[in-house]
Amino acid sequence: MRPENLTLALFTVVGLLATAASAQVVRQEVPGIRNFAKVETTVACAGAITPAAIQEVKKMGYASIINLRLATEQGADIDANIAAAKVAGIPYYHIPFSASAPDPAVVDTFLKTITAPGVQPAFIH
Repeated sequence: MRPENLTLALFTVVGLLATAASAQVVRQEVPGIRNFAKVETTVACAGAITPAAIQEVKKMGYASIINLRLATEQGADIDANIAAAKVAGIPYYHIPFSASAPDPAVVDTFLKTITAPGVQPAFIH
């Protein structure tokens, strides 16, 4: 599969999950979370987050956090996020996705994770 098709497939899956049941996107400001967008009750999507924001994600009612960022991205403190998620008591999945070199196995892992029992509603960033 061509890289651009894999990227499109991943975003299509996220989009389909988000648009189920005539979804409405609600953007709001959340300290420590860039570009927060809640999509009905299924998922929320955002850009970078700080470890301090993880407790707020849990308070907002999300069952899990799925991080698609590469560990090499600026500001991606995966270890601190994992530690904060453990303290907050929320499952944290790091599934690094590279848009420039997408891997079909990563897409499969994401699909298995997002559809697993107890993962939704999921906070994806």
